[in-house]
Amino acid sequence: MSRRRTIEPSRGRACALAVAAATAALAVLAPAASAAQPPPGAVMSDSLRYVGRIADTDTVIEGKFDRVKARDLLVIDGSWGLKTFDVSNPRRPRPLGTFLPPGVQPGGFWEGEDLDIDPARKLAFLSMDPRHVDVDQAACPGLGHESAKTRNPNCRSGVVVVSYADPARLRQVGDFIDVPAGHTTSCIERCRFLWTNGPARRSDQFAIFGVPQILGGLGDGRPVWVTDMRDPARPHVFPDPIDLHRNDGVTDYTHDIQVDAAGIAWASGRGGIRGYATHGVFRDPATDRRREATPQHPILVAGGGVAGISTPGPEGRFMHNSMRPLNGMVHARGVRDGNILIGTEEQFNDACANDGRLVFSDITASLGGEPSQNSTAEHPFRMRAIATWHPALNTPETTAPNTDCSAHYFDIRGATLTQAFYSQGTRVLDISNAARPRQIAFFRVQSDGAPDNPSSVVWDTTFHRGLLWVFDNSRGVEVLRLRASTRHPGRLRSVVAPDALPDRFVARPVRDFGASYVCPLFQASPAAVAAGVQSGT
Repeated sequence: MSRRRTIEPSRGRACALAVAAATAALAVLAPAASAAQPPPGAVMSDSLRYVGRIADTDTVIEGKFDRVKARDLLVIDGSWGLKTFDVSNPRRPRPLGTFLPPGVQPGGFWEGEDLDIDPARKLAFLSMDPRHVDVDQAACPGLGHESAKTRNPNCRSGVVVVSYADPARLRQVGDFIDVPAGHTTSCIERCRFLWTNGPARRSDQFAIFGVPQILGGLGDGRPVWVTDMRDPARPHVFPDPIDLHRNDGVTDYTHDIQVDAAGIAWASGRGGIRGYATHGVFRDPATDRRREATPQHPILVAGGGVAGISTPGPEGRFMHNSMRPLNGMVHARGVRDGNILIGTEEQFNDACANDGRLVFSDITASLGGEPSQNSTAEHPFRMRAIATWHPALNTPETTAPNTDCSAHYFDIRGATLTQAFYSQGTRVLDISNAARPRQIAFFRVQSDGAPDNPSSVVWDTTFHRGLLWVFDNSRGVEVLRLRASTRHPGRLRSVVAPDALPDRFVARPVRDFGASYVCPLFQASPAAVAAGVQSGT
């Protein structure tokens, strides 16, 4: 049966161009943030300038930006819950409000990864992983982050909705939304619906989804639950999960969702990246019939297993997050614009160079959804890898002898991608030629042992108003400026970060989570503990 060669509706191109135009306008309006002195131990390319660091943001997980009451607002979450800052002057950010979900111990919130917000209704959606720390230890005992908590049905998971309409007075909207998942929560259809997923499966879920017994961790994950948020005070969680059978026919761990400019929701997790239509009429590959797609009954239209990853076996194949650039600035010879899918593999192996990579995939052969729908262990489908990138493989660099070099979250503006690589810091790439990504900037900090100057453990990094914002779980929020337009990264030369010396103070990932070990807790090294250096929790 013939298959569409693209999955954008006709308005997708116009939408992408509008996004690109808005991005360009923001770059023009960006404030002229002057340079500050970089911290001791900073390794930074000449293509960057250091703007500053926001105090009291250590253990930050994620951040989003909005405009509220004529202020440029930064909304972040971390172990302390939710915080807001006025960053109209990026060199002098002002703290505004703080919110900790009821029943959670101070410093015990986990995790709100990939925090999402609704700019129209000024709502933030905090996903609550079962590994948070409750004040009441009777139902869900433990100090947090233990893999046993993912198994315990009494450990709460779900979503807390917080209004930031008044950023100085954050308040909860409605009751806690109890969902059988809670590692990440993402907005679908402009936040009228939420998709919530992860982490590892709890003990009362092993016999569902057609998988009677889970062996060796395969299939050990929670899929996606859908919540109707059209009335935030009265949300409705649909009983049946979606994104089943994602790992060669096995229902597995769906980790995170990103929605592209054409409205396709890309679900990343163990087994690859799958693209779903949530509105419009498409042919459903599961039934071979055309029907209307909805958030609670989406239609698989593209994606599947990912080639070129570091760990292709059953215990690997874990894709953390993804984006499909539709701005017309990212190309690869022989691949139609819009058919390039970029994803990060999160994986921690025995050496830095073996850890998770940034992968560029060609979705052309996957269009229509049948290849992913029909993929099995005996007859697997994998999208073609256009390119992969990792600092220990592609620059090349000599990195510190630790094993926390996995790719994590990234952001794209124009033809420029900024990527978090945990202790390897922030890396900025020119991706105008997706087949040959080039490093054009880098930033990381190696601690000098001072308690207020820990080593980098970068979880996310994004562009906003012409600046580069780094969300570092050890150091907090740091602000940089790239000395070129994100639309024209080719004007910057390729750079290689210098050799990294062994870092006695870098925080290391905890490795006792078993199958739930994704986006891990980082603990300070013995040397850091002795020196009093703070680390992410």
